Amino acid sequence: MEENNLITENELIEEIKNNTILSDDIEALDDSDEVGEQFDRKLVIDKVDPTIESLYMKFTRQKLILQPDYQRKYVMKSQVASRLIESILLDIPLPIVYFAEEEDGSWSVIDGQQRLTSIISFVQGKNLYDDKPFKLTSLNVMTELNRKSFSDLSNEQQEKILNTAIRSFVIKKESNDDIKFEIFERLNTGSTPLNEDEIRNTVYRGKYMNLLKELESNELFDKIVNKPNFKNRMLYKGMILRFFAFYEKTYLNYKPSMKQFCNKHIKRFRNMDDEQIAEYRQIFKDTISSIYSVFGENAFRRMMKEEGTNNYIWAKTRINMALYDIQMYSFSRYDKEQLIRHADEIRDRMYDLMINNPDFINAIEFKTSNTDMVNRRFRMWLDIMEDIMKQDIETDNPRCFPDSIKSQLYNEDPTCKLCGQRILNYDDAHVDHILPYSKGGLTVLENAQIAHRYCNQHKSNNE
Repeated sequence: MEENNLITENELIEEIKNNTILSDDIEALDDSDEVGEQFDRKLVIDKVDPTIESLYMKFTRQKLILQPDYQRKYVMKSQVASRLIESILLDIPLPIVYFAEEEDGSWSVIDGQQRLTSIISFVQGKNLYDDKPFKLTSLNVMTELNRKSFSDLSNEQQEKILNTAIRSFVIKKESNDDIKFEIFERLNTGSTPLNEDEIRNTVYRGKYMNLLKELESNELFDKIVNKPNFKNRMLYKGMILRFFAFYEKTYLNYKPSMKQFCNKHIKRFRNMDDEQIAEYRQIFKDTISSIYSVFGENAFRRMMKEEGTNNYIWAKTRINMALYDIQMYSFSRYDKEQLIRHADEIRDRMYDLMINNPDFINAIEFKTSNTDMVNRRFRMWLDIMEDIMKQDIETDNPRCFPDSIKSQLYNEDPTCKLCGQRILNYDDAHVDHILPYSKGGLTVLENAQIAHRYCNQHKSNNE
C-alpha cells in the first residue's frame, strides 16, 4: 500500500458510530469513572478500494471470512439484495466496508457482511448459505433484469459488477490489540451492535477463547445465570473470563477499566498450555458447583427492599457482576465440603451485607469498577469468609443459626417476634438471639426467635 492510503485513528473514528451496549439484565458491569491504563496506541489502517472481482477471488481462496464467529447470520431479504445489485449497475455508491486482517493475511468482515454476502452470492449464482439460485427480483428501475441470474446478464453488465470498487478500511494485524478493540467497539454492525465480548471473541482468538466457548455450556452455570440472551451474545464467555482474570491476578492487582483488566488477561494467556487449560477447567467447574450448593439460583443476585414496605425480595431478573466477582473468587479458595458445612452462615452473612451495610451496598451499586470499590467489596466479603471458616477450630458456638432452626421456626409461626407482623418472604426472615450473642447467648433453638431482618437490625442499632 502507498503511504497516502494509510489513515489515522481519528479519521477512522469520524467514519464510524459509537457503539455502547447496555443490558437491562445485568448491573455493575463496568462503570468506573477512572482513566484506564495507557497503552501503545499503534494503529495501522489501510484505506483500500478492492473490486468485487478481487473480493470474490479472495473468497474462493478462503482469504475472505464473510461470517466470523461474532457476526449475526445472513438475514438480508432477496428483494433488498436484488436492489443492492441494481444499485451497482446504476453507479450508486455503496457504504464503506470494514475488515480486520488476520494473522494469516485473510480479511474478516467487521461491518458490511450482509452486503458482501449478497454480492458474492449473486456472482456465484446461488446463495452461500442455502444453495438456492440467486435471481434478481422486485427491481423498480431495471425491471428487465427481474428473474435473471449473474450468468444471464450481458458481458458488459457482468464486467460492470466485477469491476466495481468498494471503499474499504482494513485494520492491519500489527495494530495494537487494545486500540483495535476500541475501534471495533465503535463500529455499528446493523441493528444490533457488537458488545465487548463479541469483539473480544474475534480479537483474541486462540486456545483460551476455545476454553471459554467450552465452559459457557456448563449446565450449572447456565442454570444459575439463566439468561439465554447472555449466551447468544457471548456474555457468558465474558463472565467466565472475568472470573479467571480475578482468579489469576487477584483483586489486589486490579486496575481499571474492567474491560482492559480482562483484555490484558486473555491477551497474556491467549494460547495457554494444556496444563493451565486443565487447571482453569477444573477450578471453574468446582467453583460453580460450590456456588450452586450454597446459593442455588439466587447466586449473583441482590436482595432489595420492596418498595413501600420493610420486606426484602430477590432481584431475580438481574445479575449483579460485583456480587458475581466476590462470590466466585471467594468460593474458588475453599473446598466444597468446607463451604457446604458453613452454607447457612455464608448465606446469612451475605444477606446481612446486602441489607444492612451501606458501605457494601455502595460497593455493589455505584462506580463498581473503580479501584476503591473493587477493593472495598472484596476485602469486606473475604474477611467475613475467613471469620466463618476459622470457626472450625476456634469455637463450639457458631454465630449464625443453621437453616434447620430457621425453617422450623418459620413453619411453626412466621410472625416477627419484634414487630408482630407476618414475615411474607422466607429469605426476609432472620433468626435472632433472644440473649444476644455478644452477651454469651448460645446459638441453640431455646435461644432463638424469628424476626424480619429489618426489625432485627433496628433492634441491634438500639441496644
